[in-house]
Amino acid sequence: MAEASGKPTDWVTMKIDPEIFAELGVKDPEETKREMAISKRVRQARKELKTDPDNLELMIELGSLYIDGREFEEAVKILRTVIGKDKSIARAHKLLGTAYAMFNHEDEAILSLTRAGELDPTDGEIFFNLGGTYMLKDFFSNSAQCFQKVIELDPADTLAYANLAAAYDMQKMYDEEIRVLKKVLMFTPEDKELRAALSTAYFNSENYDEALNSALCVVELDDKDPQALCNLGSCYAAQNMTDEAVKAFKKASEISPDYSLPHTNLGSLYATIGRIESAIKEFRISISLNQSDSLAWLNLYNCYKEVGRTQDAADAYHRYEELMKGTPRGGEQSTTDHSNIPGGVSRTGVTADGHRLDEGQAGTEVLSS
Repeated sequence: MAEASGKPTDWVTMKIDPEIFAELGVKDPEETKREMAISKRVRQARKELKTDPDNLELMIELGSLYIDGREFEEAVKILRTVIGKDKSIARAHKLLGTAYAMFNHEDEAILSLTRAGELDPTDGEIFFNLGGTYMLKDFFSNSAQCFQKVIELDPADTLAYANLAAAYDMQKMYDEEIRVLKKVLMFTPEDKELRAALSTAYFNSENYDEALNSALCVVELDDKDPQALCNLGSCYAAQNMTDEAVKAFKKASEISPDYSLPHTNLGSLYATIGRIESAIKEFRISISLNQSDSLAWLNLYNCYKEVGRTQDAADAYHRYEELMKGTPRGGEQSTTDHSNIPGGVSRTGVTADGHRLDEGQAGTEVLSS
């Protein structure tokens, strides 16, 4: 129904997920509006600087706008000019460090952000960005110190807790990671990703009872998440609860038929209990869905070797070696190992012959400007 003016009274305006626009190959209108606003303000700031060339605040604003518009070289240029005129402005050093980090110049970023932190030790953004940059350099101990500083400045910064947990994870400091995750979950008890990260941390520390409890919580939050079900299956497998593990992996594959991990995990489970032919079947399904699943290829090699299929074993191992060297066929990219990423996927952790593989790498959060 409509009012006399002709305007509907029962329409609902919905916000469309930006990822939908990416899938369609078009730009999100909201992002376009943002870019236009940035460009407009950049033009205004440039014009104002022509009449007031020594206005450092205006130059800093322009540098920030350049960062927002991803014009990092321009940002670096103008912010270096500001610092050349006044080395005591913490925000200029912070923005310069941020621009360097987003421009893949991590060493320069660390120097600039460190100086910014010396000038203004109360700005949590400085230490957050510095921690993120250290993560990019694999300096995880330094990164952890930075995120601890952020939390000291703002004990309610949940993103800093998540990054601190990731830094501990990369150092295999699982007890510290668990402590941090439990604390941040006090703020956001229904955060599925953090709850899954806690399960993975318990799993990695071989506390399988708590890993299972946390995995069950994740599934309670979202019983249609195939990753959560894979985590749950891995926890059941670690507790020798084979029937429950098989059920979890099969449910994950039913929910997401094109997802390879449930088949890889199920194959690993079958292999460890001696059902080699069933394991081979699952691994073959897995690699048919994802040619870059290195764990599936390695386990398939071990299974073929076990049943005496020498040539098939050699072929599988050759494929595994290609993936480990980063040269997959056709130039395709190998998939990310989600086992250590907060909210990612844990696995059974063993190959068909009972050996453990090295853990994967955690991601870092986006720097804030």
